[in-house]
Amino acid sequence: MKELMTKNRINGKRIGVYFGTFAPFHAIHTQNLYKALAENDGVVLVVSGYAGDRGDKVGLPLYRRFRYLREAFADEPNVVVAMLNEDNIPHYPDGWTPWAKKLESIVKKAVINYSEATITNYSGEPDYKEKMEEYLPSWKEQVIPRTKNPISATMIRSDPLRYWNLINRVYRRHFAKKVLVAGPASGGKSTLVKRLARSVNAPFSTEYARNYEEKYNLTDDELTVDDYSHFFQGQYDANQAEINSPANQGIVFCDTDAMVTEIYARMYLPEKDYKSLHDMYQNAIKHEDWDLILFIPPITNYVDDGFRNMEWEASRKEYSDNLIAEIKKQGFGNKIVMLDDKGSEEDPEGFLARYEHAIDAIRNIGIDIELFGQTVSLRDK
Repeated sequence: MKELMTKNRINGKRIGVYFGTFAPFHAIHTQNLYKALAENDGVVLVVSGYAGDRGDKVGLPLYRRFRYLREAFADEPNVVVAMLNEDNIPHYPDGWTPWAKKLESIVKKAVINYSEATITNYSGEPDYKEKMEEYLPSWKEQVIPRTKNPISATMIRSDPLRYWNLINRVYRRHFAKKVLVAGPASGGKSTLVKRLARSVNAPFSTEYARNYEEKYNLTDDELTVDDYSHFFQGQYDANQAEINSPANQGIVFCDTDAMVTEIYARMYLPEKDYKSLHDMYQNAIKHEDWDLILFIPPITNYVDDGFRNMEWEASRKEYSDNLIAEIKKQGFGNKIVMLDDKGSEEDPEGFLARYEHAIDAIRNIGIDIELFGQTVSLRDK
């Protein structure tokens, strides 16, 4: 992978350099960056790493980190985000010579008047100072003192929800717990999503297909292949909007996804039309990553809401089985929690039982929830 940087270049007599693995970029990194920016005309922010590094091991490969930082500082014209790929050089603590050459090459490209500028490297690692002075003697070195309340990327990776407010907003999407609610029609998914999300003050997406049908006044049996193509992209965009939302405080609930649409298309579209959607489905599903799938089987009454094809009621069990098989095929089988609670005399439809069951499942992925005066935290176990 080649070295990359943002399209802008910086000009000035004083240029700061701030490099790191940034897996993830957090509040102390941000403060260090703005210290360097305040003392210079511009800063080259360099994210470095290699395949299999500590970021890659938690799903944050180098290129993703680069893209996140580009997005995070897109509105800072005096910050150039660059990527230093270490794949073909010896890893730290070896390889200082080729690494320093790469770093200098990146800074030269980023700075318009490099030969006339004073370059100051900012580091939070005192051990780097001596090496940097040896391999880049024309640069100045400034060690940034540790704060009284230190935080590290290692601490965040081990328990991101505890340090949620310290994680850069763009990176949060990676660490958020993503909960999908799925199942056949008329199972109470939309109601459950809304109530679970509001119970923990979390963002939630709604079912795009239902919103689409209402907007265009369509029923299930009137849908064409073009409509289903909108469903794949529309639901993905709706889910991503909530995952990327500033309201995301560590958990997001999504009402259906590409797998749900895939099985509807497979079962209810002509085969030729269904096959034409294959590439769209594959592109959507490869970006999905669920921490929990709350599955409501066909145990409720099938209600005519004016949009449903009532003839599909007979195939709810088949649809449910096909969807579970698809979820397992896509590698999410161990994420399924079956909400098949039947209820009681006080809760004849089982809605409360399934709600409480869902709350327990959410606790089991590390989310602290108070329910009816009792708080359970996995960290206490």
